Amino acid sequence: MPERNVEAFLLPVLMLLLISMNGSIAYFHMLPKTVPFIIATVLGVLLAGALFLREHAFAHAVLLTFLVAVWNLVADIAIWPFLIVPLIVYALTAFSVPSLRRSVRWLAVGRFDKPVWLLMISTVFVSSVALLAWFKAWHPDLTHYLKSIPSWHPAALVFEGIGFSLLNAAMEESMYRGVLMQALDTALGPGISSIIYQAAAFGLLHIKGIPGDWIGVGMTCIYGLMLGVIRRRSGGILAPFATHVFADVTIFIILVTLVR
Repeated sequence: MPERNVEAFLLPVLMLLLISMNGSIAYFHMLPKTVPFIIATVLGVLLAGALFLREHAFAHAVLLTFLVAVWNLVADIAIWPFLIVPLIVYALTAFSVPSLRRSVRWLAVGRFDKPVWLLMISTVFVSSVALLAWFKAWHPDLTHYLKSIPSWHPAALVFEGIGFSLLNAAMEESMYRGVLMQALDTALGPGISSIIYQAAAFGLLHIKGIPGDWIGVGMTCIYGLMLGVIRRRSGGILAPFATHVFADVTIFIILVTLVR
């Protein structure tokens, strides 16, 4: 019983520490040079401990956060698609280790009942209006993002927009409403706390994103809350992924029609 009490106390604390380190990754360039290396080292120790203690959901979250942190030490987080390499390495590792492969539960499709559809439609509408309002009110300089668009031919733009939206939503949903939220649910229980913490980490990632700066971080936190609620209500990853795709379509439309 004492061991269970210690574990019940320690795992939530370690999970919150992990979320804090995850949220700090986008700010490595603002920190003293030694701090990111210390964070990466701590994550490596946590990963070894999680595997030793067979805390598999926590191990998934630590592994992915560790890979993103290490990748950020050698790559620019502002260059899209920054998350693709860490996610590929994570997937290969997770599905190569039997205990980790068996503990991947976040890939469940989930359900699409009327409340879920209403949440999805509301989130798409609110997020799209918010993005357009942000662009019109703050007039951000997004011209450097245009360099990532390979072709401006109208037919090509359609496929580029779809490809961007699908890939970006897949990457971010896998990490936040997938791996991290599963770990938070295991450590803290499937309540509002895990939705809030994953949304906070998700928002902090977007300091250099669209929307960017601190107003963008706040907007993205709210958006992450809405996606987290959809994830919880649907019981799967497909509904928040589909919702996210439409917001990314809005971002792409802003780039090709309003910024150019």
